Amino acid sequence: MMKSICIGIVLIWSLLACAQLPITTSKIQSFDDFKARSSQPLYQKYGQVSAVKVVYDNRTDKLHFIFASEYKYHHEFCEEELGYFKSLNDFNEENYSGDNSRQFLLANINYYRAIDKFGLELGPTDRMNAAHLEKLFSAVKKDVYFVNKFYLMLSTAHVISLKPKISKEIPLLTPGEVYSNQTYQPLSKYTNYGRVVIVRNWKEQSKDIRSTDILLLEDIPPSFPLVAGVVVTQFQTPLSHVSLLGQNRKIPVCAYSKLFENKDLLALEGKIVKYTVEQDTFRLEIADVTLNGIERSRSPIKLKCDYSQDTLIAAEYLRERHSKSVGNKAANFGLLMDYSEKIDFKTPESAFAIPFSFYKKHTILSGIDPLLVQLLQKDNLNRDQGSIEHDLRLIRDKIMNTPVDPILMANIEKMILRLGDYRRLRFRSSTNAEDRKGFSGAGLYSSKTGELGSEKKPIDRAIKQVWASLWSYGAFMEREAFNIDHKTVAMGILAHRSFPNEEVNGVAITTNLYRDNYLGFVVNAQLGNENVVDPTNGVTCDQLICYPDEKVSGYGRNGGSIDIITYSSLNNGKLVMTDDEIKDLANVLERIKRQYLRKHYTDKSYLNFGLDLEFKLDANTRQLYIKQMRIFNN
Repeated sequence: MMKSICIGIVLIWSLLACAQLPITTSKIQSFDDFKARSSQPLYQKYGQVSAVKVVYDNRTDKLHFIFASEYKYHHEFCEEELGYFKSLNDFNEENYSGDNSRQFLLANINYYRAIDKFGLELGPTDRMNAAHLEKLFSAVKKDVYFVNKFYLMLSTAHVISLKPKISKEIPLLTPGEVYSNQTYQPLSKYTNYGRVVIVRNWKEQSKDIRSTDILLLEDIPPSFPLVAGVVVTQFQTPLSHVSLLGQNRKIPVCAYSKLFENKDLLALEGKIVKYTVEQDTFRLEIADVTLNGIERSRSPIKLKCDYSQDTLIAAEYLRERHSKSVGNKAANFGLLMDYSEKIDFKTPESAFAIPFSFYKKHTILSGIDPLLVQLLQKDNLNRDQGSIEHDLRLIRDKIMNTPVDPILMANIEKMILRLGDYRRLRFRSSTNAEDRKGFSGAGLYSSKTGELGSEKKPIDRAIKQVWASLWSYGAFMEREAFNIDHKTVAMGILAHRSFPNEEVNGVAITTNLYRDNYLGFVVNAQLGNENVVDPTNGVTCDQLICYPDEKVSGYGRNGGSIDIITYSSLNNGKLVMTDDEIKDLANVLERIKRQYLRKHYTDKSYLNFGLDLEFKLDANTRQLYIKQMRIFNN
């Protein structure tokens, strides 16, 4: 008999009775009533949330709770049941506005399982005025059974701006409270088979981890091995390295804060299971299968590499065609520089690229080739981590112990002096095995700071550290997982001024990760230089969805919008960027996306296509800098 353990609430509501119920009702008298009308929300920002759509008709003063099984969108209900006859565009213009003449007041009532609370939530572009918002809240409150658990959700910048204007008797719920009290978070929704391994001491156990293992652990390790799946107690952002690795590898990954309190889960240690991650639950089920490890199913992917470029390239001369000689990150930086001449943002100054040819010359001098030959003859997909790390460490040591060509160092010094007054630079990996379609390589390689004339941070050491990171365990194993031919991999370097005192750093994705084929850009941002994608344990960043306005996007409206998922734990419950800065960022992102797609083909829809961009606000001036762009592989 199959033993199944299911964590969380499975939002599969029985709809058998709905055929006998009306399309709408004016009251919700029990949780069963709520369940019968609910579905998962269109925006899947949190796990374990169910939602009922509500419409208040100002002309009839009547409230409607809609059955999700009958109508997916508010406008469908208003057209079919309430007689609205104009176009969808007219509906949106009229019924998401702040005008007193607005006919319909639209919202969701969300039930947040983890905190046992209900929240009235407006859509992200809704500009409902304070009087209408109070009217809607009061009408709903009169007709629901959960009066003492009913709150106004402060999830958008607009609703937050209405806070001083609405009655203080309306109880408020913040995104931070919802986010921080979650117990479950889906990160990568897939199914796989594997053996359950409980990690209590990563340093001691890591050498024994196999590709067929499903890991149950407290924290994400610094380098992530090939495994069959992961359950972790620490919540992650959708742009964290473990989230992206799960998506790229197509393995199930989730966070469950009560993992080590669950005796049934811990009892599965050593068992072979089927592991499934869904939006509102995950399952570990005993399975009678044989685990064979990872087998290669295709010929290795050979990457393009050109070693003929033997001079440094100032960033203003970088073009996409240089990706074969300087790597994708540096080539994409050249595109950003071009876009910055037409769009209101800057790229980091004093930028130049060090081509692959210098890496190649250095590795020949270091004598790593025999070690690489030995390494690549082994079954690294299924070897233990400790043995692989030992082999890779020997390669990195040879790279680090070989002096950098003094002619190259002299030319780098000349380039730095020629490009401006910045002497402290960031040296960033730019390989042909990252920032590419189908393989982002996010977080796999190193970036290091070097300063001209500094003994503490010498430039030659920074360069060697970046070169050596091509053979880090995480990078090597990720290429193994994607069957990339290591013999065709090369490391270039993108150098530019460093930002020792940045006000804000962040990552933005130009597609809506929480709603398919819908406008919206996902932004994670944090104060100073606290890492967004790999933060200190216990630190959270701003997570939000921002929307461009109608001036720059045919899909935009209402002057742009901000939908807040949670706040930085370092900024006292406030966003680390101002509303105007976020709206300006959204417009910049839209323009960059449009510029990119004018010359690049995609098989995705415009709304589903995403670019992954890293940005900063500089200290003092808060000038927007965009320092990196790559295709988002979703």
